[in-house]
Amino acid sequence: MRVLTRTEMRQVERWARKTQIAKILSFFDGLPRFIHVPKPLLLGSNNEDEILVVADMTTSRVRGVLANLDEPFNPHLRLQRTLGGKRRDKPIRALASIYQELRKGFPELCLLKGNGPCGQKIVQAHSIQKALFKKHAKNGHIYLFEVFTGKHDSEKRLWPELIGINEATTFSGFCDVHDSQTFSPIDNSPFLNIPEHKFLYHYRAFAQTYYGRAHKFRVVESAFKELAAKVPAAEIESLAEKVRWNRQDVSELEPKRRVYQEQLRAKSWPDIEGYAFEGEPMPDILMTEYFGPRKNFQGRIIQDCKSLAPLRWVSMTVSASNDRAVFLLCGEKGCPILRELADSFRKVAPTARTRAILTYVFCHFENFILLPKWWESLSKDVQLQFVNAYAGRYYPRELPDTCDWKLKEIFLKHRLLSD
Repeated sequence: MRVLTRTEMRQVERWARKTQIAKILSFFDGLPRFIHVPKPLLLGSNNEDEILVVADMTTSRVRGVLANLDEPFNPHLRLQRTLGGKRRDKPIRALASIYQELRKGFPELCLLKGNGPCGQKIVQAHSIQKALFKKHAKNGHIYLFEVFTGKHDSEKRLWPELIGINEATTFSGFCDVHDSQTFSPIDNSPFLNIPEHKFLYHYRAFAQTYYGRAHKFRVVESAFKELAAKVPAAEIESLAEKVRWNRQDVSELEPKRRVYQEQLRAKSWPDIEGYAFEGEPMPDILMTEYFGPRKNFQGRIIQDCKSLAPLRWVSMTVSASNDRAVFLLCGEKGCPILRELADSFRKVAPTARTRAILTYVFCHFENFILLPKWWESLSKDVQLQFVNAYAGRYYPRELPDTCDWKLKEIFLKHRLLSD
């Protein structure tokens, strides 16, 4: 077990008081999994408390704490919360409970039931079109982070692994008829910068996120209930917090599901607006996410994601058309958070835009794939930087410049990317 030195602890506390969270993360990224903190060590503040750690600790737990700290650090708090513990001889097998639930399978349903007749079967719908990455796969496989069943290294870091293209980014949230008919305009033609295409990309991102929160997450909830009956509450506090926040998200997403369903039925495409950017080469990652952003691309906080106040949700998509990069930011018409996010991206230097997207994606999201040609071209040290960013869940981080999609904003309404 690695014991932190006095010099290291003093340095971490200096960073904490200056809210230099990325530097603290980089320090702990270089440590082994198990550490010992001899004296209470300040990491930052969270709402009403200063947050400290002491005694036996894992670096993954420290990363989890750092991801939720206040920015900037509040030096005027009177209360302190100290996290610590003693290394167990037999660790809690939380994943074992999750695996047991996984064997039961995820729920199968059609999110568009009621919007016309459903088909005969529920399909494994791709949230990212398989046709986009099929020919860029390696022997029919691409890389992604498999959150539930993925492999970890000796320091318990999750690495991306090769997954078959038929399984990658799928969810059982549509019947065959609704999946094929609803998304046909974007699945079977190049991207057009028109309201219908933006609406459908936005809705697909929403559907994947809603299914994950309202249905797929039940696996975690069931495992949590089983653990809660066996171990002290303090030992599964982080899991309990995830369950609470997921329930809050579902309470916000459920009304939106009904609204989007009605807009889709009425073909109210202009109710969703968006900003589109095109590039020259094929993007090295593909992703889609519906989320409530806490920070913009400059790293500035744009909404409070730590309160129970309803969030402003947007979607982000990295796609392709004719093997050329497409980057989309979409949201409900007039959404100020969407405009703030788009404006912050415009301020990024053109040559740094691809790195900004990669950093934002690795630090925030789970539903994305990595093309083998790009991922395998990176050195192990560079790959580790991306893996640590994924584990840290904190933005912004300093990541290396590995590619450039040469993104430029599309202003013409009906611009076809092959033009």
